[in-house]
Amino acid sequence: MVGSPLIIAEQARARLQSVLTSLKDGRGLEPAKPPSRLPSPADLVITPCEVNEQHGTGTLLLRIFPDSRSLISLRTSNFYDGTQRFGAAQLCLPLAQAARPEITSWLKWYLTGVAIRRIVCLPYLPADVIVALTAKAMFDAPLCTYIMDDKNVCAEGISDDLMLELLQQSQLRLVIGPEMRDAYEDKYKLKFWVMPPLVPNNIIRRDPVPTPAGDLRRGVLLGNIWGQRWLELLRDTFRDTGYALDWYCNQKNPAALDIDREAMARDGVRLCPPIAEAELPEVLSRYAYAVVPTDTLDGHSPPAVRAIAELSLPSRIPTMIATSHIPVLVIGDPATCAARFVSRFDLGEIAPYQSDAVKAAIGRLLMPEQQKRIRARAAGLSPQFSSEASDQWIWRSMEAGQACDLRYESMMSRLPDNQLGAA
Repeated sequence: MVGSPLIIAEQARARLQSVLTSLKDGRGLEPAKPPSRLPSPADLVITPCEVNEQHGTGTLLLRIFPDSRSLISLRTSNFYDGTQRFGAAQLCLPLAQAARPEITSWLKWYLTGVAIRRIVCLPYLPADVIVALTAKAMFDAPLCTYIMDDKNVCAEGISDDLMLELLQQSQLRLVIGPEMRDAYEDKYKLKFWVMPPLVPNNIIRRDPVPTPAGDLRRGVLLGNIWGQRWLELLRDTFRDTGYALDWYCNQKNPAALDIDREAMARDGVRLCPPIAEAELPEVLSRYAYAVVPTDTLDGHSPPAVRAIAELSLPSRIPTMIATSHIPVLVIGDPATCAARFVSRFDLGEIAPYQSDAVKAAIGRLLMPEQQKRIRARAAGLSPQFSSEASDQWIWRSMEAGQACDLRYESMMSRLPDNQLGAA
């Protein structure tokens, strides 16, 4: 959810090479001069990259912490050209692959004189973990680990020893969805709490949104697609079906994908400009169904892409449900997070990347009785995904050492094995 795994890997390699060149040329690795004014006391939020709306993780952090004036944002890499407006101060370490003594030195340089009262870490790169552990040791502050993307159970990236140390040092362990919770609890035998993708209260609609009038054959796709293979499968599936999609990507020109806009439009997938958050209810209400492409889980996608599908609940699904009550078609394997969410709450259909299956599923979703039923269910569910006071929920939970209430757990309890992935 922080970005395309393939692009991230390439940027990490390029950054490391740049650093090594600097060392070879004798330029050293002194960090930039720290800001002259930092909030104190402050809460430290550690991320792998910039916090912005170009990726799901950034979008969720902006929703959870709408007032970030007391936050210091510290990232270990730049994936989006440094674009960020989150936090009273925004710091980036000069070398994500540094050892702990070097990171300790940099943190002292950045944060001397600041009272860090709480730490939140979103681990994706090993450096994120090391920074969090170093900051906790320096400031003796409570630590919350919030796992939105897996880089340990299904995908490689963070070693077992390093992850275990982080989890054991954390007063609160959060995950993005029930699949992530179950996988990490099964592996580490520690308690994790679900905090799903949340939606700003001001764009949540509570009364059922009616089915739009007119031609209903064109659906909507919201957010990023994290694999070229997913996009090609989607195009092949929609080609010559008589149905089409308007794709509102988070990025105007998604760098991770090879896109021919005209050819893609001929196949039924039209790339549209990103939608501002405030415009989501109005734009999404124009459509009778939404499509969420995910993985086939057949082993042909890169492990990091497969891990996203298996364990990361796409933030766009609660967003679409809460803002427009739109029925959802997940295309891919029924064991993916996206499919399980739709199955759990009975909010749509799951189909493989097969034209006939997708046509039949859309046909069922467009039936008036199905539209009415799903939209009513979504309207009742929507308020539970409100992000209102979600930052306070995290702070209270950190203080308690567990979820301060079961608002999310009650929604997303463990399902019996025979219900997991059921369509």
